[in-house]
Amino acid sequence: MQTVKIWIRKIINSFVPTEKLVDSKKKWNGLAEKNAAYFVMTDYGEGITEEQFRTSGMKDYEQLIGGDSLLASRLSPFNTKDAMEIGCGIGRITEFLSKNFRTVSAVDISEEMVHKGSQRLVSAKNISFKATDGTSFPFANASFDFVFSFIVFQHMPDVETVTKNIAEISRVLRPGGIAKIQLRGLPTSKKNWFYGPSFSVADANKLIKNLPLTLIKSEGEGQRYFWIWLEKK
Repeated sequence: MQTVKIWIRKIINSFVPTEKLVDSKKKWNGLAEKNAAYFVMTDYGEGITEEQFRTSGMKDYEQLIGGDSLLASRLSPFNTKDAMEIGCGIGRITEFLSKNFRTVSAVDISEEMVHKGSQRLVSAKNISFKATDGTSFPFANASFDFVFSFIVFQHMPDVETVTKNIAEISRVLRPGGIAKIQLRGLPTSKKNWFYGPSFSVADANKLIKNLPLTLIKSEGEGQRYFWIWLEKK
């Protein structure tokens, strides 16, 4: 039954126009102006406080990065490594990456998010915030040991955009570097503001075809949060 529902959703979505990246940028700049903290972390409602925002970022860092045994085995000690976060927003998780990694390069498609994030974390001297076009990163080849993204790829408008981001991850990772990326595992309607394409393990392997990346772990296939761990050869 679940498989049937997934295919029905995908068929319906195929008839709805795909959002262009220029419109994605405009949308996220507008959401950042309206209520940046809420649209980064909707779990606490529109009245989310700074304390709730920070606590959620700390908990997610500790669970998804600090408590990840695979990352610990491949990247420890973290404080000798350089990290990049894709879709940093206003720095919810970025703040805690910076407390543990040597440097953090935080990128987002929204200039407004980047501006507010850089102001919010102005005292953290090892963070560099940059706005992007949504498909490329302004960094040299082999710049990072670790690339991370959570609740971001699930908003990218199409498979092509995701594919370009994965190729860029491959370019900026150092040999032996690890990327931990959350994709959408269940389809949602294109009519939702939070729409993004969904993926399976087979789809993830297609994303890295012909790239020097290996899918070394996956978790949550067919669920809201589908995680993949990629290693640069």
